[in-house]
Amino acid sequence: MMQSVEGILKEELKRLGEAEKSYRRELKKLPRGSIQYKKIKGVPYPYLVFRKGGKVVSKYLGRLPKEELEALKESIKLRGRYQPLLSEVRRNRFRIERMVYGKRSTV
Repeated sequence: MMQSVEGILKEELKRLGEAEKSYRRELKKLPRGSIQYKKIKGVPYPYLVFRKGGKVVSKYLGRLPKEELEALKESIKLRGRYQPLLSEVRRNRFRIERMVYGKRSTV
């Protein structure tokens, strides 16, 4: 009985590892940060604002067509949905590793 439970937990551990790799791969494709507008002489200009190291970086997006700007906003929203899912997968993986291997787990 114990061996079958351990086998199931190891399978779940493998599945969670694959899910983590998948989320990380998708997050690498998506832009970080948020879109903010700076008004210069009354005209709003879009900037992508994100952290790089300990600094906040503002990258001017130029005069993007409205469709491209909306697509960028959607990509940022998608990243916002993936990040909590990745955190949950990592947390579950850690808990299952503790069940299977005991305290020697180092995640």
